[in-house]
Amino acid sequence: MGLVTRVLPPTSADELRDALRAALVRLHGHGITHWQDACVGTAGDIGVTDTFDAYVAAANEGWLSARVRGALWWDRARGVEQLDFFRTRREIAPHGTFRATSIKMMVDGVCETFTAAMSRAYLGQPGQHNHRGDLFIEPDQLNEAVRTLDADGFQVHFHAIGDRAIATTLDAIESTGSSRWGVNRHHIAHLQFIAPDDLPRFRRVGAVANFQPLWACNDPQMEELTIPFVGDERSNWQYSIRSLLEHGARVAFGSDWPVSSPDPLQEIHVAVNRVLSTRLGRTGTHETTKPFRLEQRISVSEALAAFTTGVAYVNGDEDELGSLTVGRQADVAVLSQDIFSIPSRDIGDTNVDLTVAGGIVVHGDE
Repeated sequence: MGLVTRVLPPTSADELRDALRAALVRLHGHGITHWQDACVGTAGDIGVTDTFDAYVAAANEGWLSARVRGALWWDRARGVEQLDFFRTRREIAPHGTFRATSIKMMVDGVCETFTAAMSRAYLGQPGQHNHRGDLFIEPDQLNEAVRTLDADGFQVHFHAIGDRAIATTLDAIESTGSSRWGVNRHHIAHLQFIAPDDLPRFRRVGAVANFQPLWACNDPQMEELTIPFVGDERSNWQYSIRSLLEHGARVAFGSDWPVSSPDPLQEIHVAVNRVLSTRLGRTGTHETTKPFRLEQRISVSEALAAFTTGVAYVNGDEDELGSLTVGRQADVAVLSQDIFSIPSRDIGDTNVDLTVAGGIVVHGDE
């Protein structure tokens, strides 16, 4: 992406506003009315254009029909000297429909390119020289940054895939001190490989587990690019959603869109069945029929809570959003079928017929 981005003309403010309008239509069509945008800022290393001004304009002009919390991109080539810039952005967007009050940190990469930070070396070709991936931010620097941001009232949104990255991130959250745990709702996204000893730490240090359950399945990426290079033991550390719930951790779900589908119903389908629905998979092939770690499946109620009350908690909005309760904002998604009464294998065939955000119909025909 970076190779192409460098030769493209700059994206104009009007184009970014049009893109945000298109995104609102797409996400409202999936019943989504509030979210955290995990990459607000100029992330040139991954070819991402800064959307901050578009969000601010939409909020100020009154057409941002969703509640959005922006996670400002942490430049890992720099350090805590970025704090003044983050404060300025937070002052511009401190409340309302768009708030820039979270910081996004990439602690490692991804397993498929052997950049996820693991505690033991990858198997096969990448592991011949004891390669186990690298931390993008060294532990001492991460601890200092997290303590500084936490003390200033920022939430930290971590990307952590490998078990070493996850353990290092839990250490950083713990370093803020027990009196601060849970105050700013720090959360760790993706959580592909959690070492068994780290499962109880989430509750202990007040870290929210932010899963993308769509990935917890036996698709070709899993079978060809992951399992052969981590082996059976570590493969059974992947996407341990049920185990974290049993250890009392707070769990929230997200999509990582546009990396994969933003449709919560597809995510719920995988969380409950641990297979892709036929809507996203290839009907009749192994990837849609062979469950991945079926013992880690969760109930429909638990999956729905992760996408509603769980997200509201992460974003500090649990008193206003996340449940159909008197006094809360009228955010409602009407589904084409009752996902509690149908066979779980049919959840992925569900559509959103109507979406209401703040009492206003934003998708469908009332």
